[in-house]
Amino acid sequence: MPVSFHLRQEQVLLDILKQGKIPMRRVLELGCGYGRIARLLAQTHPNTEITALDLSPEQLANARQYCADYPKVRFEEFDFFSGQPLPGADYDVVIAVEVFFHLPPTVLAGLIDKAVRISRFLITIDWAEEWLWKVPAHIWIHDYKTLYAQTGVDSVSFTLPERVEGKQHKLFIAGREIPDKLLHIEAAWRDSLAATLPPPPGLRADPSSPEGWWQHLYQAEQDILSAIPPKSTFLLVDEEQWGWGNMLGQRRILPFLEKDGLWWGPPADDETALRELERMRLGGATHIVIGWPAFWWLERYREFHDKLRAHHHCVLENERLVIFTLYQ
Repeated sequence: MPVSFHLRQEQVLLDILKQGKIPMRRVLELGCGYGRIARLLAQTHPNTEITALDLSPEQLANARQYCADYPKVRFEEFDFFSGQPLPGADYDVVIAVEVFFHLPPTVLAGLIDKAVRISRFLITIDWAEEWLWKVPAHIWIHDYKTLYAQTGVDSVSFTLPERVEGKQHKLFIAGREIPDKLLHIEAAWRDSLAATLPPPPGLRADPSSPEGWWQHLYQAEQDILSAIPPKSTFLLVDEEQWGWGNMLGQRRILPFLEKDGLWWGPPADDETALRELERMRLGGATHIVIGWPAFWWLERYREFHDKLRAHHHCVLENERLVIFTLYQ
């Protein structure tokens, strides 16, 4: 996802928090990833106590490093599929940004119920309308308004002012009780966007269309088939979002990082990334492909990125992916 869109997400989030005068004494973040939202909130609300959860130990290590200057942010490992209660209570806000689309409806309904029992507000940003193309097996596009109502909570929503890859995000605030102030802000927000937000694009069934996730993925596949020779083995950095399995045409795919053939999450640091790259290169990998879901790696792992540029040939680079050869 483009960095500019993440900046727009953050701008909308902070704007709504400020307009709505949402209390931020204690916050629980679900699925913190590498710490982007936790750090944003800690910078903006320096007195807020933030607990951030994620399943991946590697991501938690990244997040601890990224938020090292903010002592009121702490991190815990947590599995949303475990059935365990969420840690702590008496939160003002539970927040999840681009997390719930990884959870099936039954799991998500239970998580929503747990969240609103321990906090005044549940704030989410996620995809908000049906995709007009095939959705990967591990993705769920939820009707949040209906889901919240079925879970017994009220909600307001705020459409982000632009689409990304043909799809629409919304920010939702849910809770047992929604203050009138938030209802008025929702109405004003909706009216202000009505004249400026374009209608959903007419996405075509033709997979060569550049619009939308599925079309983007199709083009990435064609890029790889043209840039990487058959019978090659390549490393794929895609945050495990593309769902291609272990083979693409006559090309073998290995996730990066990898352990026992499975994706092992992002590296803790540049040293880990470089060490694993060399191990897998010596094991027969001939290329590394960095897909757009993982473009943040190019900023986060600067030494890794710089050494790829210095020591390996970039055979293809566009808005979908970057491909380097691993030949010496």
